Amino acid sequence: MYEHNDISDLLDRVDHQSAIPLHIQVEELLLSIIRMPDYANGKLLPKEVELAKNLGVSRSTVRQASNRLAEKNLIIRKKGIGTKVNRDMIITKLDSWSSFSKEMLEQGRTLVNYKFELKKVLSNKEVSFKLGIGQDTEIYRLSRVRGDKKEPQVYFVSYFHPKVVLKDEYDYSRPLYDIIQEKCGYHAEVSKEEISAILADEKRANKLMISVGSPILKRQRLVLDRGQGALEYNIGYYKADNFVYSVELRR
Repeated sequence: MYEHNDISDLLDRVDHQSAIPLHIQVEELLLSIIRMPDYANGKLLPKEVELAKNLGVSRSTVRQASNRLAEKNLIIRKKGIGTKVNRDMIITKLDSWSSFSKEMLEQGRTLVNYKFELKKVLSNKEVSFKLGIGQDTEIYRLSRVRGDKKEPQVYFVSYFHPKVVLKDEYDYSRPLYDIIQEKCGYHAEVSKEEISAILADEKRANKLMISVGSPILKRQRLVLDRGQGALEYNIGYYKADNFVYSVELRR
């Protein structure tokens, strides 16, 4: 039996028939693993030989993937001990950064909600995994296009754990985590983030009023409460020419 039963559902993500190289698929698998609360909090990652055997790939393929994470300082290898997540690189306390609405206020700019939609949806496989819930669970999805008086700046799509119950009548011009704390009783404590640069497809270009193919920043964020339970999985698409994302890390 596989030693790490908590990641057994991830093993089918590696597709040997895919045109995507195996080492890239394994790297994505490892990224998913290190974002899981247990591993982010210090649990040793699966051994390379064990992971290779269960994925049906060579150990060199797993090593190539893990080397890339080590080069990015996402994991730390210790001889005779094992491999752990470099917590300082992927976990940022929420009090280290401001919400979008607070950032706009601090800059003296008026926040404008261009589009807003709150609805119940059934969670897909990715969202279910991020929130630690069963697939096709009914949850709230909040979609917003926000910016200043001149133009849209960011397109957010948030998926909430079933314990977070939202209502249309709430004032969503306020910081979202203030609303969740006040109305639902959960205090957002930790954010696990991944940021990448992509090109806008037609849907996102229309949302942000930019040309298809324009550069945008994609920010994926898993927000946990004080008990390390998932609250929100958020995907934000930012106009790349308007934002600089900075993080201050403390030892």
